[in-house]
Amino acid sequence: DSESRDAEKLDQIVVTATRTEAPLSAIPGTVTLIGREEIAQQSLLRDELSSVLEYSVPGFAPSTRKLAGRAETLRGRNPLYLIDGVPQHNALRDGQRDGYVIDLDFIERIEVINGSNAIQGVGATGGVVQMVTRQPGSADRWETEVNARLGIDDGFDDDALSYKLSAISGRRLGQVDLSLGIAYQERGLFVDANGDPVGLYPTQGDIMDSTSLGLLVKSVWHYAEDASLTFMLNDFDLERNGDFRSVNGNRSLGILTGTEAGDPSALVGDPARNEVTTASLTWRKAQLAGGSVSAQLFDQSYRALFEGGTFAGFFRLTPDGPEFLDQSAVVSDKQGLKLTWNRPLDAAGSQLTLGLDWYRDDSAQVLARSGREWVPETRFESLAPFVQASWALTDALTLSGGLRLEDAELRVDDYVTIASAGSTPVGGGSPSFSETLPNLGLVWRLAEDWTVYASYGEGFTMPDVGRVLRAVSTPGLTVDRLIAVEPIVSDNRELGLEWTPGSLRARIAVFDSTADNGSLLRLNSQGIFEVERQRTEIDGVEVSLEYLWDSGWLLGGNFSHSNGRFDSNNDGRVDSDLDGLNIGPNRFNLYLQGEIAPEWSLRAQGALLSDRDFDGLTSSGNANFDGYSLVDLILAWDSPVGRLSLGVENLFNRQYVTYFSQVETGQRNDTYFAGSGRSLSLGWQRSF
Repeated sequence: DSESRDAEKLDQIVVTATRTEAPLSAIPGTVTLIGREEIAQQSLLRDELSSVLEYSVPGFAPSTRKLAGRAETLRGRNPLYLIDGVPQHNALRDGQRDGYVIDLDFIERIEVINGSNAIQGVGATGGVVQMVTRQPGSADRWETEVNARLGIDDGFDDDALSYKLSAISGRRLGQVDLSLGIAYQERGLFVDANGDPVGLYPTQGDIMDSTSLGLLVKSVWHYAEDASLTFMLNDFDLERNGDFRSVNGNRSLGILTGTEAGDPSALVGDPARNEVTTASLTWRKAQLAGGSVSAQLFDQSYRALFEGGTFAGFFRLTPDGPEFLDQSAVVSDKQGLKLTWNRPLDAAGSQLTLGLDWYRDDSAQVLARSGREWVPETRFESLAPFVQASWALTDALTLSGGLRLEDAELRVDDYVTIASAGSTPVGGGSPSFSETLPNLGLVWRLAEDWTVYASYGEGFTMPDVGRVLRAVSTPGLTVDRLIAVEPIVSDNRELGLEWTPGSLRARIAVFDSTADNGSLLRLNSQGIFEVERQRTEIDGVEVSLEYLWDSGWLLGGNFSHSNGRFDSNNDGRVDSDLDGLNIGPNRFNLYLQGEIAPEWSLRAQGALLSDRDFDGLTSSGNANFDGYSLVDLILAWDSPVGRLSLGVENLFNRQYVTYFSQVETGQRNDTYFAGSGRSLSLGWQRSF
């Protein structure tokens, strides 16, 4: 994206993910901006948010390319996903599907802040991924963009055929700017380099053999010269079609998990599905009490249906005998209010920001076929005032800092566990906590082309209390006794250097992150999942580089290396490696793009994921990683009828087992997935 590459424009780029009106050049941390052009390029190859991020953001772990984003961490911890500031995370019962909540064609840009922070509230222990939706039309006529894509493997297997159609149209109607968008997608199977279908992910869900529909409505009412009211509605529904079923592999024999035609309903019930509706109403006024103010109300409705099975935990008695087949669904309703007031303090750029956030999350996990409640409805409610300030100490030195006071309560009514947990009555409770979360940063412009920064920030999330509540089998317990509700607080210390001489932009950042009270679920002798606190330490280095020639060709890349350790025996000292579900591989991304002829452009990109051994694990043995490398190619022609694009994924048809499949600590035979082999995508985009 030209915005993120041109160093001269950094002072004009305002990053909305920070909650303050801070230019990119004044932020003391690693920030990546992914523009519309880059999103379109990456989604032509792999139409998933996590795939866009892994190729663009240093420190982001490889995509699973499944509906559940297990192991898709940022700096070894979970990022918080937002749509126009509305959080998508489900902290109380994390279904790990935050990446499938909006269609990528509706996103104008993605802002990523690496490292733990509490800027946006609960969930950002690894960082923030802010998705900014497409801006409403501002012309006095309808302006429309249409996209069509067709994908197939290089063997032209009918089962691998995928296609997508999307359109977004907008115009100005008096004082109102309006945009309407629709996106429809059919995904076929992925095929590996040997010509075999990639295995479906049972229970957790898959994006292969699926249909999705996305709708977007966005309007801005400019009711006064300095004030506006913005409404945004995003509805996204993805469901697997159920035309195929998973075939177990055999890790010891090197047999990959596979896929075959057939109705899986007798084995897993209804196909996996994500249904997400996000709405927000944002008021902005440029002049109020000497500053600018914004107030956002939001609501999100989330339902994630998992595929089922004949699991013992789903047992119940019926008049016809025992019944085992069932499947679960995580349901969550979130509401919130975000108030922010920002006031400049002087002409040099110093400013003060005050804010107040209210947030409520009602979550439960139900057994969809029998109607039973597996995890009782749990309410998390918080009120968090915060203050943030920056001071231009000199023309070259900017200091920033702030505090967020998180005051939260968890409420659960009396409930009874399901039969497999003994139909045990459990007393309700309302455990609460208060936590002060600081941040501090310094940006020093050493010279015209050199900038150094240092920062410290804390973020927090909640332990997955749903896992504890659903497994209680000892009578006489209460929620207050069962749950250690204190948040998981992680910090991020970072030192970075940026060099921007002429057409070169280079950045290096070193960081370390510690969580003194991390969360580990262990089953005790009474059959209760206890939340054990454990210390985790993560450190690493990230490098990014871009060089733009006078000819317009751009060469860029990024490198990330990290290490993670945890305290396996609770003696206060880290002694074992964090596994590959937490720590991504050491990775090097490289790309080259430019015009090869008038109206013709080319992008070639490669990824090298290095071998990695995880030592000292005690729970599941060592699940190590054999690295691999991949190369992709994108060719585009700006023709008289619109932009025509050809994408080639895995150009050299490399056969490999995905990172997640190799490091999955359970080493199960139904999660031994190959990656996609060479596949082709054709795209057409036209604006009129």
